[in-house]
Amino acid sequence: MSAAAQPVVVGIDVAARRPSVAVSLACGRTAVVNGWFEADASRKEGLGALLDWVVSRAPSAVAVDAPQGFNRRLLPGSTLRACDWELRRRGLPLYQVPERGAEIPAWIQAGFGIFRGLARRDFERPRDDGLPAGFGRASAVLEVYPYASFAALLREAQVAAALSADQRLLRKTTGEGALLRLRLLRLARLEWDWWQRYLDHDHIDAMAAAATAWRYLAGAATAVGDEREGLLWLPVTAEFLRDRLPPRSGR
Repeated sequence: MSAAAQPVVVGIDVAARRPSVAVSLACGRTAVVNGWFEADASRKEGLGALLDWVVSRAPSAVAVDAPQGFNRRLLPGSTLRACDWELRRRGLPLYQVPERGAEIPAWIQAGFGIFRGLARRDFERPRDDGLPAGFGRASAVLEVYPYASFAALLREAQVAAALSADQRLLRKTTGEGALLRLRLLRLARLEWDWWQRYLDHDHIDAMAAAATAWRYLAGAATAVGDEREGLLWLPVTAEFLRDRLPPRSGR
């Protein structure tokens, strides 16, 4: 398949007080980075420029590293969204998402704006059992959490014996943590011209988001959470999540 005919996905790392970072991948047997964009999505002009760039890539799926909506407190006895509760009981702590009427951090407001803007441009949040865009569906917009995506990819690499079973996911702001994440992306068959661009943790998280969108297109991603509140997607199958990333005992 020619590069022009390959499906494209986009990953977005959302930030405030610094640019949000977006990356696009051309998806074939490997996924190749074919574009980067940065804009301050917390400002109207920057948000518009970011959304215009995403649409210009004609992606089949976009993965956004930010909550898609307010915490609706659907779980009795818990202050977490259903998807966040599913991650925490697997040992993957997540930020607290506010309820409607509460103070909203600037980066979460930027994320809300991205999801609203993509919805106005006909991107749809898929159901857990929904078909990817390649099967006639509208382009998908997914919520992702790069730390959880990397934890899933690490476990996948350990099961495949590509990495030691005692390897841990170190902080992304450390050199060791960044290098491990880049290695996991390589093992997941992502390719990029590493000598052309310095990749900080925001760029690396954007690639993890895009990798999750690619897995979604391939039918190899799984959602957790409640559709009424918003699903969060991981780059592994439901069977892998059940058998290799089960809830921790005592949680």
